[in-house]
Amino acid sequence: MKRLILFFAIVFLGAGLRAASVLPVGEGKFTYKDYPPFADRPVDVHYYIPASGDVCRMPIVFVFEGADRGFTYLLKAWKQEAEKHKFMVFIPHFDLERFPLPDYQEVGVMNDKDHTIRPAEKQTPALVDKIFEHVRQSSGSERKGYMIYGHSAGGQFVQRFMLFYDSPYVEKAVIGSPGWYTFPDASQDFPYGVRNIPYVTPETIRKYLAKPIILQLATGDTIRESYLRKTPEAEAQGRNRYERGNQFYRYLHRIAAEHNWPCNWQKIEEQGIGHHSAGMGRRAVPAMLGDSLRALFIGNSYTQYNRLVRQVQALAASTGHKLSVKLVEHGGWTLRKHAANPETLDAIREGNWDFVILQDQSKAPAREKEWVQENVYKPAHSLDSLRRLYNPKGKTVFYMTWGHDIDTYTEMQQRLAESYLEMTVQLNAWCAPVGIAWKRVRTENPSITLYNNDHSHPSRQGSYLAANVFCSVFFQKPYTSTYYVGLPEEEALYLQRIAQETVFSNPSLWNIQPTVQPEEVTRRFYPEPEQQYSTPTLGKPLEEGLASLFEINRYLKDLADKHPGKVTLSDIGKTSQGRDIPVLYFGTPNEKKKIRVWIQAGLHGNEPAGPEATCMLVDYLLNTPGGTELLRKVSLALVPIANTDGYAMQSRKSGSGYDLNRDQSKLADPVTLLLKKAYKEWNPEIALDIHEFNPFRKEFELLRGTKVATAPDVLFLPSGHLNIPAGIRTLSNGLFREEAEKALEANNYHSGFYFTPSVRNDSLYAMKDAKNPQSSSTFQGLTNTVSLFIEIRGIGLGRACFARRAECGFLVSRSLLETAALHSKEVRSEIRKAVKETCSGKSDISVTFQSARTELPVTFIDLAKNERFTEPLPTFDALQLKAELVRKRPKAYILPNTCRMQAEKLRALGIEVEEIGKTFTATVEKYIVTGYKKVTKEWEKIYPVTVSTRTVKEKKSFPAGCFIIRLSQKNANLATTLLEPESVNGFVNFEVVHTEFGKELPIYRKGF
Repeated sequence: MKRLILFFAIVFLGAGLRAASVLPVGEGKFTYKDYPPFADRPVDVHYYIPASGDVCRMPIVFVFEGADRGFTYLLKAWKQEAEKHKFMVFIPHFDLERFPLPDYQEVGVMNDKDHTIRPAEKQTPALVDKIFEHVRQSSGSERKGYMIYGHSAGGQFVQRFMLFYDSPYVEKAVIGSPGWYTFPDASQDFPYGVRNIPYVTPETIRKYLAKPIILQLATGDTIRESYLRKTPEAEAQGRNRYERGNQFYRYLHRIAAEHNWPCNWQKIEEQGIGHHSAGMGRRAVPAMLGDSLRALFIGNSYTQYNRLVRQVQALAASTGHKLSVKLVEHGGWTLRKHAANPETLDAIREGNWDFVILQDQSKAPAREKEWVQENVYKPAHSLDSLRRLYNPKGKTVFYMTWGHDIDTYTEMQQRLAESYLEMTVQLNAWCAPVGIAWKRVRTENPSITLYNNDHSHPSRQGSYLAANVFCSVFFQKPYTSTYYVGLPEEEALYLQRIAQETVFSNPSLWNIQPTVQPEEVTRRFYPEPEQQYSTPTLGKPLEEGLASLFEINRYLKDLADKHPGKVTLSDIGKTSQGRDIPVLYFGTPNEKKKIRVWIQAGLHGNEPAGPEATCMLVDYLLNTPGGTELLRKVSLALVPIANTDGYAMQSRKSGSGYDLNRDQSKLADPVTLLLKKAYKEWNPEIALDIHEFNPFRKEFELLRGTKVATAPDVLFLPSGHLNIPAGIRTLSNGLFREEAEKALEANNYHSGFYFTPSVRNDSLYAMKDAKNPQSSSTFQGLTNTVSLFIEIRGIGLGRACFARRAECGFLVSRSLLETAALHSKEVRSEIRKAVKETCSGKSDISVTFQSARTELPVTFIDLAKNERFTEPLPTFDALQLKAELVRKRPKAYILPNTCRMQAEKLRALGIEVEEIGKTFTATVEKYIVTGYKKVTKEWEKIYPVTVSTRTVKEKKSFPAGCFIIRLSQKNANLATTLLEPESVNGFVNFEVVHTEFGKELPIYRKGF
């Protein structure tokens, strides 16, 4: 009995000891120091284990820090993904003192002191394996391996980890945008090659190429920061991370082909993002975890030709996605035959299909409507019903095919589009618009042969285009693939781009993102105008969606070519993705008798009504007597699509991943610099920015407990910023807004004030109008320009109400030009007065301010009841501002010679900056930071800072090369707003100027 008691005591004691060593779920930290070669360098490991899920079987991911060795922001981003996808994440903190560059980025291959080669067990990756063994033991995990991810310097670590160390545990590695690489090249010495690493043999390189590695690059990662390595060897790899990564990837595949070795490396190119560790990490998770989708293709020879289904699978794999596919096809078969075919039905009954793709015989959906209803729609409905029964979480996808290459192509294509889209809506399915992409290629690049010799079946190019359409529909994420199916690279990339633009530019039309607004609401409150337009989108069939950039540019070019004496079509430069940004000049900025106007649209790429409105305006100006009369009095610079990368994909952000309307003062995106340069050169007296807003905000459900939308067609967004002269503000929000409202009202359109909804204590508030320079209305006002900013009711509507939306933008644009022409003397007089007032420097600077609280009526639409109603909302009104922090205006600001980048940004914004070529001494006021708060949530790739300061007067010597910004200039109000430290959206707030608590800011006030 005593032995039995002793036995149970030991068991319970052992269990207690084991439980004590188990890592608790949630966020935590442990210190690892049990591996003898690194016993003198303990490593803190920060981690997150999801609160729910099977810890025993949960994947384990190790994430490695960037050059800043910061783990806090990485853990914050990765723990969200870990909780969502149920994996454990561990971030070893290799601090810079214990693990300098040779032991971290270069993984400890070589002893930095004597340049001897370390054995594998003394290299840093061996330590990571030991940490994994500890994790597995202390977490109770039964996983046999782990995955690794690193971005930037962390990506360098992962790249060399996989080259120099054969871990028995690593299941997959994802390398995110390293700054430079160690090539498996025996002609170069380490760290750029492996010539002086004796244990790296051809067999080592063969194994390296066979490892499951994904190289993740960002198409926007093209900036050459000061910390990017620029040695001759690194420069030979490329000018930036994107170029270097592509060259490295090509090198690996080339040597694999030369030696006939397998290469399991894949590459993912992330669109719309730059050098951003947390964002890139989030995007890497699906590729790392390898979540697989399943697709069942049901069709005929169109689906079978050129092994289309395998092309889709290969494209998916090349972009980091797993896709399992199955094909049921018989040449010439219709959906009616498939609906009665046991093989087809059994395939659907297998279940667990994410997508069931239905393709009818090429001519069937193009026949007369009655026949199609009976012989196409009915079997499609039958197959979809079976899919719903056995795959309730899946989606039916209709494969819209193309018209035959014969005389009746246009009619056949139109009928195919109508039939497939009608089935899509009826069955709440998705549509893969291959036929629409096909038509774009036929129009834009007819030299590409999409058809086989029979003028019906697809060529290799045609099937490749279709495959890319399917990948875009399935994964709904931009990509660049190196899988070209044997096509020339340029041609393959073009077909990839067309497929993605076709899918992403019209998601509501393909029912992938259906519009929220019921048709009965549209019919009752938002009918289309009676006037017919032939502008790019409105002049094409509804089934083809929005106009492409090609169609818009062609439309504008045709008009410009017909009127060479009235207008010049040019561009202001290229975007990060190589697209031109068009601009039309009606006159020149030097015509003194004409008032200068700047109009831009499409700053957000997912707001297409603005570009269409500008096309209406161009047509009006060039082809009507009223337009001719206006051009006698107005010089106009018109940018129809400011964000061409975003427009191509109907994405709000630019190709570099920035919201351009939030980049007015920090100038992080090259497109912003191009726009500011063109704006500065035109030097407008009046400006208009055309946007669209989302009327379907979730916050509005608080009003009635149901779906509610903002009602007005147009909302005006004037600026109340107190540093804009009062006369400029009055013209903007008075004369110009009022005339625009009259023009809208005359055409039965409704307008109101723009506001952002905010919820406080379960109550809805309206944050009205603008008060900071993240909006162009404020930025332009601070340059003493009369500014109008409108928001058209449009985001979330897709192609619905499009003529109405575009006409609203056109009417406001025309009204602005007419008002400018009629009141040019008054406008110029007020601007001269404002500039004189600004240059005199007599007024104080309102640094911070608060909106007055009031209550204003707002009109809404109850989408369920199909009724309009008005609700009074508590409102914070930015047109009624009260200054909080006020400072005397200095004569000038001084920036030290270390602030060249900041000085260049000021110049780009049109502010005069003088560089002093000699040393000088001046009595100045300096700022000391007395309060400092950095937000924890990332915003536009930064973490904005709020500071408070005190000023101290002192006599200070400045070296040669310092910068003076004198305030006796037209744009002084903009300069003060950017340089005062507490200013919202100023240089300190947006981290253009970096600081810390207690520090002296590198901004000085001179002459008080």
